[in-house]
Amino acid sequence: MTDLIICGIEYEAFLIRMEEFHGYRSPGVLMGGLMVDSALRELESTPYLNVVSETVVCLPDAIQLLTPCTFGNGYMQVLDWGKFALTAYDRQTLSGVRACLNYVRMPEYPLINNWFERTGKPREKPPFDELAEEILTDGPNLLLNRSVRLHRPLKDSKSMPTQLCIKCGESYTSYFGRACPACSGRDYYIYKGSSKKPVNLEE
Repeated sequence: MTDLIICGIEYEAFLIRMEEFHGYRSPGVLMGGLMVDSALRELESTPYLNVVSETVVCLPDAIQLLTPCTFGNGYMQVLDWGKFALTAYDRQTLSGVRACLNYVRMPEYPLINNWFERTGKPREKPPFDELAEEILTDGPNLLLNRSVRLHRPLKDSKSMPTQLCIKCGESYTSYFGRACPACSGRDYYIYKGSSKKPVNLEE
């Protein structure tokens, strides 16, 4: 395992980066790393790389560890589809490579299959080192890459206008309407010691 190179990074160095960035050694980030590496090998070299993750779990961290694409710089888009798949593409030509897993073959690899199956019930996860060995040995056999073309850019490159919310007075992107999402019933917090009802600055 120690001589493996993932996107130009030695395996042991990748594990260290994984622990520092993701918080622990993750089979999902490892499998994601193989997927990123595989997709980029098939994609023509481009300075305009974007990557789409079709899950919010593990895969986005593999993308951010191994490519210049991050959530913050806008070159990584994340779709909450619950699908362990990604697409690496050229944001100018919209041509790319989509990498996913071959679920038909997954039962051939018991540790990977046991780790990947989600039944909703509590289960004992296999030790990372055992699972990592099977991922590194057999994971490439589970990868499916296909050339794709995006219908349209997934990120609007135009600058979005902002405005002040009529209720809380904070600045936000104006396409949400006259009130920001938090003041329109989509808030996820309440200030301690205050009422739920926001102040309307127009009153």
